[in-house]
Amino acid sequence: MNTFLSASQESLKEKYRSFAEQTIGREAQALEEHEVSLKDFLKTIGQSGYCGITVPKDFGGQGGSLLDLILFVESACRFEPGLGMTFACHTAAIELIKKYGTDTQKARFLPLLATGEIIATIAFAEENAGTDWQAVETTAKVESGKVVLNGKKVWAVNAEIAGLMVVLSKSGDKLSLLLVNLNPDAIAGGAIAFSPNKRRLGLRSCFVNDVTFDGLTINEDCLFSSDSQALAMSHYVMDVAKAVLSASCIGLTEAALDEAVNHARNRKQFGVNIGQFQGIQWKLADMSAELEGARLQTYRAAWAHDERPEDFRRFSAMAKLFASKVAKVHSGEAMQVLGTFGISSDSSLERFYRDAKMTEICLGTSEAQKLVLVDELGI
Repeated sequence: MNTFLSASQESLKEKYRSFAEQTIGREAQALEEHEVSLKDFLKTIGQSGYCGITVPKDFGGQGGSLLDLILFVESACRFEPGLGMTFACHTAAIELIKKYGTDTQKARFLPLLATGEIIATIAFAEENAGTDWQAVETTAKVESGKVVLNGKKVWAVNAEIAGLMVVLSKSGDKLSLLLVNLNPDAIAGGAIAFSPNKRRLGLRSCFVNDVTFDGLTINEDCLFSSDSQALAMSHYVMDVAKAVLSASCIGLTEAALDEAVNHARNRKQFGVNIGQFQGIQWKLADMSAELEGARLQTYRAAWAHDERPEDFRRFSAMAKLFASKVAKVHSGEAMQVLGTFGISSDSSLERFYRDAKMTEICLGTSEAQKLVLVDELGI
């Protein structure tokens, strides 16, 4: 793998950075506090083409690679890391449809996902089934050409604002994966209910809800798989989401490093800038080195998605494990450099520090990523 970006990708990165600074940067705090509508804001991003970076041009997207999308999320999350979770789940659904969807499903959903007209969500976790997907209790029963869903999902990102939901359930004793159109016209019966947005430590700009299905009746053509392939599909969905969230960690850490460096250059103590003290210098050096390590691991995962798919699962787990750790550790170190300036709620570092810890838990804990890596080693 060429570890350096091509000239066109460098150009894209500059374009994304400029868009993120002008459009996301000035709304970051308002998004965190839900003073602006996330759904409307995503439509604005979609109108610029950035909700459909990986959607093929035939379906209204930009036809870009997963790495192109990673570069956008990295830029966006320098200002608002919560958008990384939103895009992780949205993009995972897009890639699922691209890889496994029927021609009808692609034509129906990809153009809407590309423009942000609809946002996608993933509903996998349950109260008794987090990492252990075989323990899911939500049922999908086929009746007279329809699928009837019953059960409850927890911590579904984007659920409240979504128009499309990827649901992991059980059909008999087999796992099943469904693509649920949340347009009321597509629901033949039953009900779906969302909890209020969950109060949580960080990544507050995204919506996170519990979802209850009470006899929700949908067309059978929404059933992706109800056999052994459903597990592989579900892994793929999460692998894409983890790679995208890793990009969020990069953007977050890069922003934290920039703040720490700027403070070290300008804050004077004992007559000199604190950047002259070796204790501060070593913190910044470690941040810089480990940030680049996380960046390369994340880029490698995105590259493998298109060029070496047999390694994608392993590389996405590595990226998520390492990038989230780097974000947690070094947002804390950046806060240490700023001292009381960093712990103020007026500081973006205070927000980044809370967000960073969330990335070690969301979309599979760090311990779960180690299980994937052990499994890939054949142990």
